[in-house]
Amino acid sequence: MTQATALTILKLGHTTFLTGAAGAGKSYVLREYISYLKRHGVRYAVTASTGIASTHIGGTTIHAWSGIGIRQKLTAYDLDGIEEKANVYKRWNDTQVLIIDEISMLHASFVDMLDKLAKHLRRNDAPFGGMQVVFTGDFFQLPPVVRQGNEYESIDVFAFASSAWKAAKPVVCYLTEQFRQEDDTLTNILNAIRLGEVEEDHYLSLQETSKRPHADDHIKLYTHNENVDLINRKAFDALDGEVRVYSMVTKGKGPVLESLKNNCLADEILELKIGAKVICIKNDMERKYANGSMGIIVDFEQDNTPVVELASGKRVSIKPDTWRIEEDGKVRAEISQLPIKLAWAITVHKSQGMTLDRAEIDLSRAFASGQGYVALSRLKSLEGLHLVGFNPQALKISEEVREMDYTFRSKSKQAEIAIDKYTKEQLEELHSAFLTQSGGTLVELSEEDAEDIQDKLLSHVVTQEMLKLGKSIKDIAKERDISEDTVIGHIEKLAEMGDDITIEHILPAKKDVTAIKKAFKELDTKKLTPAFEHLKGKYTYHQLRLVRLLL
Repeated sequence: MTQATALTILKLGHTTFLTGAAGAGKSYVLREYISYLKRHGVRYAVTASTGIASTHIGGTTIHAWSGIGIRQKLTAYDLDGIEEKANVYKRWNDTQVLIIDEISMLHASFVDMLDKLAKHLRRNDAPFGGMQVVFTGDFFQLPPVVRQGNEYESIDVFAFASSAWKAAKPVVCYLTEQFRQEDDTLTNILNAIRLGEVEEDHYLSLQETSKRPHADDHIKLYTHNENVDLINRKAFDALDGEVRVYSMVTKGKGPVLESLKNNCLADEILELKIGAKVICIKNDMERKYANGSMGIIVDFEQDNTPVVELASGKRVSIKPDTWRIEEDGKVRAEISQLPIKLAWAITVHKSQGMTLDRAEIDLSRAFASGQGYVALSRLKSLEGLHLVGFNPQALKISEEVREMDYTFRSKSKQAEIAIDKYTKEQLEELHSAFLTQSGGTLVELSEEDAEDIQDKLLSHVVTQEMLKLGKSIKDIAKERDISEDTVIGHIEKLAEMGDDITIEHILPAKKDVTAIKKAFKELDTKKLTPAFEHLKGKYTYHQLRLVRLLL
């Protein structure tokens, strides 16, 4: 499937699984869809299964966003406890589209917990409480992993095995174009790993790279942190010259900021020297360098800006860049730091999402299925590979994943055939219907207008949900720190928009409702002052406004 077709399907609003081999352009499609939602004022949340992955897409972990955290199961007590957290309850009911990246690392039991919580908080028994969920990722990459003491163990209970996934029946968009690999030999090896058809000639091609001489410009990829930290510290300390220190600048506070700092690849304190080997950890807006570009610090400008000579020989000045966590288009936390880090070595896990020109890879301690595939798929060509260690586990792929891959490809083809039956006009109508249903606008908005509208919509929705819980106007005003007038204004706006509102419990007594309705009818007006005077001030303006909604 092409990126354009996948985007067309996403805009229909169905729960979707966006997948494809490494380098197929999944992140690009995701960014385009997020931009589309934002321009049309649709409330969305961007999350990922891991902190590192979440920083690549400007989101937070699904564990933190959902309120589930580190829980292994959800009891009735847990559900009530999460519901009592106003901010969590609000985000669940505000959100129309939930994006979860790197789905391969999410355990099936967590997906079921997510579904259970969504249904509970949204008071909706449809899969995931009726919201569109966009799962993205590639199950051939790293599986769910748990820590056992000082070691890690993979647990191949994938998200697609969950009851929630099966009930939701996500539309599959399997991207088949390739935007990373420039070498047929490497592409063939990666495809062979995916298909379970690795032959002797594939092994020989990989083994041949081990005969290449050590090269200083090759980044080293290891499966364990201890190897990486030791190599980087030792190499940095061996350099002569002055140490330059760069401190991270932060905005925001609390757990959201801490999560961003902990999971972003950027260092809170970055030390550099001339001669230090570095890797770029973000794409440059002016395309001077890309996430994964390697280089060496060759100079510092007068303002302390480091100058990096890339592997291509090109010299670039590295300016601070930003990472942020957004919710509903609003920035919750932001950090600014140089988008580089010491890179004599990095872990395979942290290399996810990168494109590398050259790498020295040690898979001798590979412990999880997919690690070899992830490491090799970072490279553009086999010419850039120096394989220094290998074990039988390295190229292992779960048989369950391999079998499901055939199913995913088949379902993606079915989706393509189905979408081709619609005319352009019909698709536009369906796209518009989803936008309207999601509380969005059909007219594209400027970013500023989109955020303003979204804020107003969210405020009304919070009031609506609190009314459903049976809360009084006084309670809502107190909990939200707004006036009772504002609460009633929200109710009036919701009624004007035709939304379902629960107001029976906040109306005056039945006989008083009858008297107020009679006054409005006799005066043949909906104006408040004449009715207030006619009733000789017996009822408050708030009571009059509420009963007026029944006319």
